[in-house]
Amino acid sequence: MKRVFLVCAAMSAMTSLYAQKPGATVTGKIPPVFNNEYIYLLKGRSGVLDSAKVEKGAFKLSFPLEDTVQATLQVRKKEEGKSYWGSKSLYLAPGNKVTLTVKDTSGGNLLAKGVVKGAPLNVQDDQLQAQLKDVKHQIDSARTEYYAVMRASNGGPVDTAAMMAMGKRMEVMFKKQTAITTAFIDAHPDYYIALANFKESLGTRVKDVAATKELFNKFTPALRQSSLGLSIQELMNASAKLSIHQPAPDFASTTPDGKTLKLSDLKGKYVLLDFWASWCGPCRAENPNVVKAYQQYKDKNFTVLGVSLDREGQHEKWTEAIEKDGLTWYHVSDLKWWKADAAALYMIRSIPQNFLIDPNGKIIASNLRGEALQEELAKLLK
Repeated sequence: MKRVFLVCAAMSAMTSLYAQKPGATVTGKIPPVFNNEYIYLLKGRSGVLDSAKVEKGAFKLSFPLEDTVQATLQVRKKEEGKSYWGSKSLYLAPGNKVTLTVKDTSGGNLLAKGVVKGAPLNVQDDQLQAQLKDVKHQIDSARTEYYAVMRASNGGPVDTAAMMAMGKRMEVMFKKQTAITTAFIDAHPDYYIALANFKESLGTRVKDVAATKELFNKFTPALRQSSLGLSIQELMNASAKLSIHQPAPDFASTTPDGKTLKLSDLKGKYVLLDFWASWCGPCRAENPNVVKAYQQYKDKNFTVLGVSLDREGQHEKWTEAIEKDGLTWYHVSDLKWWKADAAALYMIRSIPQNFLIDPNGKIIASNLRGEALQEELAKLLK
């Protein structure tokens, strides 16, 4: 009996061992300028999967990996007042044995043109990136121009006309980028990269849950049941609570003069719930549009509740921005930056964002920018 037990235990241990997912390795030949520096493999914005010292222009990373991840190789060096850097995106799956070979070092990013082998998902990504190359170059050029205008303002009022003109140009480019990516996703319902880009296109909140579910169901069952697929399902479920015709979640926060104001205190009016911050350039550029709408409809049962994502200790910057931009409506902030309670409640991960709420407290529109806000209010408040 004892022998049978030991055999069963051994078999159980072997089953557990074989059930474990293998790790992954990444080796590379990169410019020797990085010798004696550490190269990092990052997951997301801050998680470090592994690091290694570059020696004789080579490195090796070996790490446990239980699921497919999008990761980034990064390495930097400063020498005699000059900076060198390299970055390379990788899609890694358990068991991958990846090699990176860099021969072409033209351009600022010394790893950008490196050749990746042993990562099948990167082949999928290369197909998409080849299609997006031209439009991404146009977007990068427009973004450089955008930041030049922001720097020229030196913290003061921005050139609103220039910002709006650039915004319209970039909008056209982004629509082209979206069209290319959407076509790629439609053509490859069995590609992990297609699913990854589908999730990225959803942002931090799904606006049209029903339509998104319909598109999601076109992916293969295996992809839908992957950890990435399950995370998309979780996002859709959470977003459904903020869909059109759903009750706007109530919250309380602090006004500039230290009083408490609830969203429900404004029930009975059309309310634009506007998430912004004094430090947010695009928010400040959008403010004139909100001011125009407020001035036109404030006497027609419409108001605005601004929720600022300013940081702790920036009360003065918050109130100065309110005064400078002429935002003469209701304002609240708990000065918790991205950890603001209201931001978490409304799934805010980027700003500006807004929700239009009807007198009954239900969401009727979201992310109305520029003329779109005026057009929506014109239909509602004739």
